Parts: sequence; C-alpha cells; structure tokens
Amino acid sequence: MISRSTGSGNAERVDCPDWLPDATDITRFLAEHRGIYRFHKPRYQLQLLRDLATLLPGGECRVLDIGAGSGLLAQAVASLFPGKTVVALDVAPRPLPTLRIPYQKFDGSHLPFDDSTFDCALFCNVLHHVHPDLRLGLLNDALRVTGGGPIVIKDHLAESALDRGRLAWLDLVGNLLSGGIVSAVYLGRRDWEGLFRKLRCEAEMRIGSPYRTGISSILFPNRLEVCFRVTAT
Repeated sequence: MISRSTGSGNAERVDCPDWLPDATDITRFLAEHRGIYRFHKPRYQLQLLRDLATLLPGGECRVLDIGAGSGLLAQAVASLFPGKTVVALDVAPRPLPTLRIPYQKFDGSHLPFDDSTFDCALFCNVLHHVHPDLRLGLLNDALRVTGGGPIVIKDHLAESALDRGRLAWLDLVGNLLSGGIVSAVYLGRRDWEGLFRKLRCEAEMRIGSPYRTGISSILFPNRLEVCFRVTAT
C-alpha cells in the first residue's frame, strides 16, 4: 500500500541534509570515476543522490545496492554518505575499475546473503528491467536480507503509452552504449500499489523531483521519476 505521497516541483522543496556535499564537490567526485562528468554536469545523478540522502536511514547503515550497474552510485553512497557501507550486486556486473566497494554477481532471483545481513536495500532504475514474474520474489528476498527493510526504490511512473514510449527512449539512450539492459516493462501507480499490497508493505512515495529542466523536462516530464521507501508492516 502507498501510505503517503510527497511531491517536489523544485529542488528546494525537499531539504537535503547538511552533511551532503554541494553539487560542485559531488560532481568532482563523480568525475574521478567517469571522465565525462568533467565536461557534462551530472544533473540526473546529483538529484538522485539528493533523494537518496533523504530516503536512506540515517547514521551507520549496511546497504545492499541491487542491480548496481557500473557501481558508481553505490561508490558515491559509500564515500559521501556518513556511516554507510555498501555492497553492490548485479546479474551482469559492469564495475568501473576505480571502485573500492565489494561487488558481486547474482542470478537475478536469490540474494546470496543470510537473513538481516543488511539494514537497507536499494533498487535504482532496476525493477522495470526485472521480469514481472520475478519482481515479487526479488523484493521479498530483499526484505529477508534487510530484516523487513527499508527498501529504497528509484524507478518510473508510466500512466500511458506515451509515458512508456518516453521511458523506452531514455533507457535505449542511457543503456545501449554502456551495455545495460534495454528491455523493460514500466509500472503505473496501480501496478506499484498492487506490488506493495502483495508484499504486505507500506510505501512512502516521492514523485516529481527535478531530474530534468528546460526543454528536457517538457519532453520527459519529471512526473515520470518516482522514489519509494518501502517497509514491511
């Protein structure tokens, strides 16, 4: 069940904690791992880290990043978020050579860890790439290894064929050249509600954070971006 919904039309409406470095320092950190960010401002990644800073548990926390891709986001959380230790996991690991965090491969269904090994699990732009028949089981396993969560999910909200087409284009552009998964089945609000109901979880939702500006935000509205903080009831 989605128990509470919050929206943010601009960056100031969701306060970032004081400990989060400013955009210049975060960009410098990201550029150390990916040279493109020396020339191209990582606006999307900056906003994602701002959202995670308010959604992840505070203080010391063991985080499992499921579907970590290059591992850059997991490394950023481990390096920039106080008290966070992070393990990255993916079905097809593509770790950057500069990573300093543990990174493992898994089969996409079973998380190879004991119960309550972690305090939190993270799915960032991952679940729409997971086959619909496997999503519930994977999320249940994430609840198992975190002792009931929280699970922080950053994904998309697709309410029409146009929304799905927009998101498919973004996935194609963002993942094809980097070797990421392109095939996807996007969820609408009712799909998310049904998934959380089956999980017997409560979910706080944040929609509309400013991931894009200008013409980009018109072509690909920020309402397509959604975050959830999910906990077992």
